[in-house]
Amino acid sequence: MLLEARRLVEFAVDRHRSEGRLLTALGPAEGAETAEHLVASATRSLAVVLSGHHDEEITRLVSCLGRAAARGVDVRLLAGVGLLENRLLLERLDKYAAGVEVRLVGAALQDMVLADGLVSVVWSRAAGRSREAVLIRAPAVLRNLRTLFMTSWNGSAPLADHRRLSDRTRSALARRILLALSSGRTDEVAARELGMSVRTYRRNVAEITRELGANSRFQAGARAMELGLLPPVTAESHPTRAAG
Repeated sequence: MLLEARRLVEFAVDRHRSEGRLLTALGPAEGAETAEHLVASATRSLAVVLSGHHDEEITRLVSCLGRAAARGVDVRLLAGVGLLENRLLLERLDKYAAGVEVRLVGAALQDMVLADGLVSVVWSRAAGRSREAVLIRAPAVLRNLRTLFMTSWNGSAPLADHRRLSDRTRSALARRILLALSSGRTDEVAARELGMSVRTYRRNVAEITRELGANSRFQAGARAMELGLLPPVTAESHPTRAAG
């Protein structure tokens, strides 16, 4: 969803090209420095997005976010599920940003720092040293960025929930079982397709459901999507339903 931020910023750049005060292009080094300044000067809230393609300069933001949270700023960090594989960033979050609320999503994201709803830095998707950023002060663009962030935030799950999942629940077999559940297949059909007995299939379903903290199979499917274990349901996922 946060990829919408890129289109929004590109539109705003075209619209406000002559209004330098509202949108300012930043080089790679300037982007990181400006973001750190925004974090340091925030007084109420920080909405931060890390796409998973960020470099060392963006990772440095973590300690800044921790200091902001320590002085009472509401800090929300949204990242991709790939964060679970980034040991360095996880260690920095644990060590320097204990007061930061961290959530993960399976969707592609756009790196961003939004401070107090008044000013934002949004990076281009290009990785490496050539990556540029835009400093945004245009109120309409900031409101839309905030809405995009909250939409993704509300559809995400806390980092702690992800960390509680076992390798078994993250396995390819568990994903196939969850896909079978979400498709509405009967236990008999799903078990036959997966090459296991109905009893074994139901035992796996019960274990996965319990680990996801769900009270029903339907809730297990919803939690799986929230945790990025399953892709979100779209109209393309159910063409016959969409056609009706």
